Amino acid sequence: MTIKEASERSRGHIKNLEPSFGDRVLRWYSELISKKIPVLIYCSSRTPEEQEELYAQGRTKGGMKVTNARGIPPQSLHIDLGKGSHAIDYVPLSLSSSGSFTASWDDSQTYAICQKIGEKYQLRHLEWEEPHLEDGLISGWRELVTPQKAEVIIQKKSIVKKNPWASR
Repeated sequence: MTIKEASERSRGHIKNLEPSFGDRVLRWYSELISKKIPVLIYCSSRTPEEQEELYAQGRTKGGMKVTNARGIPPQSLHIDLGKGSHAIDYVPLSLSSSGSFTASWDDSQTYAICQKIGEKYQLRHLEWEEPHLEDGLISGWRELVTPQKAEVIIQKKSIVKKNPWASR
């Protein structure tokens, strides 16, 4: 992969983010590039079904666990609830002997530098998901689904009979 290809792909993912979060991610990404720290943003938005597939990995499907967040109900900031997602997954890139860039999944030092720079832009990392950054201005996924929960509660019908003397 060339640095141009990585940049185009990363910027494409930034466009899928909630606008104010996307602006902060773009400033973070630009700072990394200016400091000659190449990274690839390889994921931004997911559907609830895609998130559920990832959640199944290492549980009901083969492989290692890669996330603690369910897709249904939406427990990931990657899920776009209508205004863009609030999380990215990225990987540091290293220059190979052939002159192309490759993913450096085990480069803990570069991840730590990226996370430190991310703090300046209110990008929060999760200890258990090294390639993940999310919107540090929101407390978590519950903050985003709470308005939806309120609508669901209103729509539920009471199962208790309206007669006060009826057994419950």
